[in-house]
Amino acid sequence: MSGEKSGKRFLDRKRSWKERNLGRYIHQRLKEENLTRNDLDESTINFFFQQFKTRGCAGHSEWSERFQRNIWIEDDE
Repeated sequence: MSGEKSGKRFLDRKRSWKERNLGRYIHQRLKEENLTRNDLDESTINFFFQQFKTRGCAGHSEWSERFQRNIWIEDDE
């Protein structure tokens, strides 16, 4: 029963869309691109979502003589 109550408390708390991780990311991208929420359409949201999913993948692979294989090097932003 306590789990049910805590779930209701969580659902009762209204969080703005930019407080969530994806929402925060889209809010940041909107500022960078000088867009408003009115400019969001399905394709723009899908584009931002694809970028959000791959945001930790910035880098390139290089051959390592030590390990004798390609290794992933993260790019500095």
